[in-house]
Amino acid sequence: MIKTEMAAVSAFTSVNGMFARSAVIFALIAIVAGQGPSVDGSTINNADQQQTPIRINESFYKGSQNFALNFFKQVSLTVDSDRNVTTTNIFVSPLSVWNLLALLSEGAEGETLKEILQVMNVEDQNVIKHHFKSFQETINVNAKGVEISSAQFMFTDKNHPVKHDFEHIVDTYYGEKLFEALDFSSSNASLRESYNHINKVVSDATKGQIKRAIHPTNLEQARLLLLSVLFFQGEWTFPFNRSLTNDSVPFYDENERVVTTVPMMFQKAILPFAAFRELEAQIVELPYGGDRFLSMLVILPRRGVPLHEVVQRLANFNMEMIFRELRQAAEEYEDDEVEVFLPRFQISSDYVLKSVLFNMGMKKAFHTGLAEFNKIASDIVVNDIFQKNKIVVNEEGTTASSVSGAVFVNKATPPRFIANRPFAFLIVDKRNDLILFMGQVKDPMRL
Repeated sequence: MIKTEMAAVSAFTSVNGMFARSAVIFALIAIVAGQGPSVDGSTINNADQQQTPIRINESFYKGSQNFALNFFKQVSLTVDSDRNVTTTNIFVSPLSVWNLLALLSEGAEGETLKEILQVMNVEDQNVIKHHFKSFQETINVNAKGVEISSAQFMFTDKNHPVKHDFEHIVDTYYGEKLFEALDFSSSNASLRESYNHINKVVSDATKGQIKRAIHPTNLEQARLLLLSVLFFQGEWTFPFNRSLTNDSVPFYDENERVVTTVPMMFQKAILPFAAFRELEAQIVELPYGGDRFLSMLVILPRRGVPLHEVVQRLANFNMEMIFRELRQAAEEYEDDEVEVFLPRFQISSDYVLKSVLFNMGMKKAFHTGLAEFNKIASDIVVNDIFQKNKIVVNEEGTTASSVSGAVFVNKATPPRFIANRPFAFLIVDKRNDLILFMGQVKDPMRL
């Protein structure tokens, strides 16, 4: 298991003046699970409902997309800050973080709110308030071969309740029954009971993939615990044939040294595939399910180009252009196949995100003397933001921007996309160009 703890800004949990502020704890749980049997057809939603996007302010999606790219850039900078480390895998859910910041913004005021909105890439909090619930409805999907489930939870200490007006606004604009009052502070026994209950809620929401989301110490001095859970499970539209998987193929680092040998999956299919000059990388799209609106984009740097450079460029890239050029490639070569070699991999990650969001500009929320969350309760401050993630990619599926042109490869012979060196990946919802998950793989055999 990869456990990466990003350095926390410890000064922001200190005592200020004559009192210590109570803590607001955030946990973001994301799971991308390996697909076993197909999703039960009895739970399939109406197809028209799935395919017809709910009308939402375009800036809402834009804000989420820009946040995702900047967030992944900052995570990558933090994890890869030691240039001697060449085998660090990353897996995060920017959308889960963004959803949680949306809830936090409702309780923020003044400069604290301004910083949160700037980090989220949203100009007006009212845009969040009036579109969040519909936005969540566009995310959730339960169809043959694909399932996405996004859910938010707010656990309060019944001994220190949040303000009634805040609870009413959340119920009205963000979703009913998000709040649940537990006992964090009466006794050790009550704290343990609350801890077990919260972990059961998360385990149920992630189909048992994440059983211990929090630790009892996370609830000490806590007034409010916010959780954002994102679960994804998808079968490949074109599954990899297990009989063609080579169990011992060399995988190289960025210095062309063999890191390990990996089980290398193979498939030949008609797939969107293009090389992007300014990104200095190739991208292949691997769709999920029969409707193909969910996909994994695998980004392979040109040989000799470090992955971190591609990730940094990606933050300033136009994702709509990437989607457009991949669609154009699919139309240009609609009958041509691509040979894809992709290692089987699994990543489990555990991140403390305070320093990442601090470096992105969200500073006052963590500061005992400066945080303004009086709409939630008096004298509270954000103490921790952490995320647990898991992804499994195998033959069956995933159990879990400057003007630039694309250069289409010559397909006189089948092009080959060979991911035998560090690569990045995105799991996207093409209906709204929404980025659900992002990651990088530098050692596929490292859990």
